Amino acid sequence: MKFHGKKKELSNFQFALILTLPVFIFLIVIIIYPLGFALWASFHRIIFFGGYRAMFVGLGNYATVLNSPAFWHSLRVSLRFTGESVALTLLIGLGIALTLARAFPGKGLIRSLAILPWAVSRYAAGIMFKYLWRGRMGFPTAIAHVFGIETRVDLLSEHTVIEALAIGNAWNLAPLVAFFLLANIETIPSRLYDMAEVDHLGPFRKFFYVTLPYLRYTLFVFTAIVAVLSLKVFDYIFVQTGGGPGVASATLTYEVYKESFRNLNLGYGAAMSFYLLGVILAVAFTLYGIWGRREV
Repeated sequence: MKFHGKKKELSNFQFALILTLPVFIFLIVIIIYPLGFALWASFHRIIFFGGYRAMFVGLGNYATVLNSPAFWHSLRVSLRFTGESVALTLLIGLGIALTLARAFPGKGLIRSLAILPWAVSRYAAGIMFKYLWRGRMGFPTAIAHVFGIETRVDLLSEHTVIEALAIGNAWNLAPLVAFFLLANIETIPSRLYDMAEVDHLGPFRKFFYVTLPYLRYTLFVFTAIVAVLSLKVFDYIFVQTGGGPGVASATLTYEVYKESFRNLNLGYGAAMSFYLLGVILAVAFTLYGIWGRREV
């Protein structure tokens, strides 16, 4: 006589654990281990020449960063670049969304073309704008020649480099913002616009009293996303300016790169990277505290 044992079924928790275990291991390898090593390195002075050595210095690297004029300069550059990028990205994205929300011939084609800048990599965008903003064949110089001004216009100069970088960054990120805002606009009940017409509201009042309240939380989300992406961007800025001219575009990410990979001061660079992480978290939580809470 054969006895067939009944197989025990997995509980929901066990099944979920089996599914998430590969992801958890991936996160440990890709994120947690490098983060842990960076934290360890930030408390050490790591020397490569004359034999590898790591000397424990405690909070010495963090104190040195706070006493560095280069750190405070790069922090100001990062915050200025981020502020301008956020403002331009939201304005351009909102303008694209409001335009695409209207009915016009070829709307589908225009929507497809509008998303293309988002498909361009940050590295490629940096290369493109590097040649667009400067030199005798650059766009500003060409515009000056159209008006009979024989001069070479270089927007990547010390006084305008942050604004030029912010414009290119906004060009790259605005389509993503636009399409999420467009999806949000299309969920607004049409009866609200009909009621606005009955009340004889003009286009601007209709936007502020009907459209904008529905976009409030989406605008907050993308303010935070664009701010974080702008604070941590490196390749886009590096291929255009290399931190220059001088140190005019030396952001925090550039300073971390310079100290860690050019000067091989890994402990100091790791400490600076954690200050960058703190700035990113502070900006995100500040935006949430000011703007992000949903009204009950």
